[in-house]
Amino acid sequence: MADFLLRDIDERIAELVKEMARQRGWPLNDVLLHLIKQALGLSEPDPAPEPGDIARLMGAWDDSESKAFQAAMSAFSGLPDDAPSYMFDEEGRPQKAKGTHSD
Repeated sequence: MADFLLRDIDERIAELVKEMARQRGWPLNDVLLHLIKQALGLSEPDPAPEPGDIARLMGAWDDSESKAFQAAMSAFSGLPDDAPSYMFDEEGRPQKAKGTHSD
């Protein structure tokens, strides 16, 4: 394979190439080869987005992350509704508020 050295690349073009590399997670060389092939009509069109792609971009969790979150949230299931844990003793009985008198 031949090697080429490019000089005097416009700063705007360089930034766009770097941005494309960041977005795709590709090395700069791969981006440049892709763009050259595309410009010469030698590359395949970019594949259509995979179903669920938008969910990945929006921050959806995969199965392992969902399971880990559910396991972490299950720790809260033993807490009483709407009451902080310091209001209950070790057996879950309400503690008498300090400074109050029982009738």
